[in-house]
Amino acid sequence: SNVVESIREDSEGNIWFATSEGLSRYDGREFSTFTTEHGLAHRAIVAISEDSDGNLWIGSRHLGLARYDGERFRSFGAEDGLAGDGVTAILQDRDGQLWFGTNGGGVCRFDGNTFSTFTMSDGLAGNVVFSIAQATDGFLWFGTNGGGVSRYDGQTFTTYTTQDGLSGNVVWSIIEDRSGAMWLGTNKGASRIRLP
Repeated sequence: SNVVESIREDSEGNIWFATSEGLSRYDGREFSTFTTEHGLAHRAIVAISEDSDGNLWIGSRHLGLARYDGERFRSFGAEDGLAGDGVTAILQDRDGQLWFGTNGGGVCRFDGNTFSTFTMSDGLAGNVVFSIAQATDGFLWFGTNGGGVSRYDGQTFTTYTTQDGLSGNVVWSIIEDRSGAMWLGTNKGASRIRLP
């Protein structure tokens, strides 16, 4: 598809494209495309990440999550403990746990066996999570759709919004620069947060 939502390079140098019609891989010579016929839960892919074991994790807009081990896909959904109908952001933290931002169920942490869910009732800024990043200090940052950004220290969430100076409360992307400042791409420009 010409609608490409995300691009990632894996540890073997393949380039993966999340598209509205499936998952495409470019190996430097040609494209291969994977769809629901190959085991994807849904064709509209929005997020891709590779874990430390070389597995590819694929988030779809409507029907959860898939893991690709290089040979086959395995799907994860509500029956496995995943919250929300779709996965919009994926990150593996330094401890090896996977975090999945969903399109309505908050954020899920996967330890390899079970999912744990965090929502607004736990202090998360919003239940639609568009972006996830881990800072050098180990804290996790979650960008939401309208609630601003939440920082998680492993115990509690601290939220920053336009009332704190954030340019917009829809946070599409998050990255830390070399000085330790967090940059946030929002619906109303970019913001930089530098904490003491």
